[in-house]
Amino acid sequence: MTMVWDGIGWLAGYWANQLGGTFFGTGSTLSIFGLMVTVLIAAFLAVPRGRRAMPRLAVWRRALFPRRIFSSASGRADLWWFAFSLFGYGLLFGWAVLSSVQIAALLRGMIGPVAPLGLPPIVAGAVLTLLLYLAYEFAYWLDHYLSHAVPLLWQFHAVHHSAESLSLLTTFRVHPVDTIVFANITAIMIGVTQGLAGPLLGEPHGVTISGVNALTMIGAIALTHLQHSHLWVTFGPRWGRWLLSPAHHQIHHSIDARHHNRNFGNTLALFDRLFGTLHLPAARREPLRFGVEGGGTRPHGWRTALFAPFGKAWALRPRTLRPLAQPDPPRANAGHGHRYRQQG
Repeated sequence: MTMVWDGIGWLAGYWANQLGGTFFGTGSTLSIFGLMVTVLIAAFLAVPRGRRAMPRLAVWRRALFPRRIFSSASGRADLWWFAFSLFGYGLLFGWAVLSSVQIAALLRGMIGPVAPLGLPPIVAGAVLTLLLYLAYEFAYWLDHYLSHAVPLLWQFHAVHHSAESLSLLTTFRVHPVDTIVFANITAIMIGVTQGLAGPLLGEPHGVTISGVNALTMIGAIALTHLQHSHLWVTFGPRWGRWLLSPAHHQIHHSIDARHHNRNFGNTLALFDRLFGTLHLPAARREPLRFGVEGGGTRPHGWRTALFAPFGKAWALRPRTLRPLAQPDPPRANAGHGHRYRQQG
């Protein structure tokens, strides 16, 4: 009986640490401070340009916290996935993620001593910070591209695209297999970059915010949190070729064939431009529908989302791991999908 109570106590402590680290840890992009900054940015963007009077509080509430989060099956599923990622993922699947630190150390051991370039420490630190940020952005683009191009990976990534309405919580609507693949690709890219660039730069300390790359943290708070919002922000034809706005990512979720396999990046449009997958959104809001076909009678049920992808991937053998010449996975049909309209 003592072991049972010890286990319960350990689990309660783990969940308390998860809550505290997520919402109060200074190194978390979901910290209260980070979320407040995101909400302020969203509130500013939600005000129509040229409007003289400030909108009422109710308008801001509908813009930032749309009712569909709780009223729709898709929105409630996002809430379930958020809770699962917060309390269950690290406990169940943390063992399956590689360490970028170990990869960097292994690479340094293989290469041996390297003569540093002799840059001033502040310059070397800034360069390393930028390189690690670019490595993360490329890892995100590559993982996202493969998730659409490889049939096996698409079965798990389709869980994310099954959202028929978007909210800030849709970010957490990710199958564990999808998360594990992304985390390992990211660890490899970060580890290789650190292992190669670190010795050349003299092993400087990159610019961080509580241990997190400063550029990655700023990008998450300013852009990533709003990727799945309904704010139609485009950054225009100039900046929209460098930064990915919420409208870019809404295009990515669109079921329109013109939008398939576009805008795979996280915050930078750089790699989408390099590999020809960038699609600039129109200045005015476009009517979009989201979702995937083949979701079954309960496309938002957790059992279907967690277990059905394994069966679908098995049914695709032996071409499961073969990339498609032109990745174009099936999207929503007339039976599924939700026309996305601005609230408020």
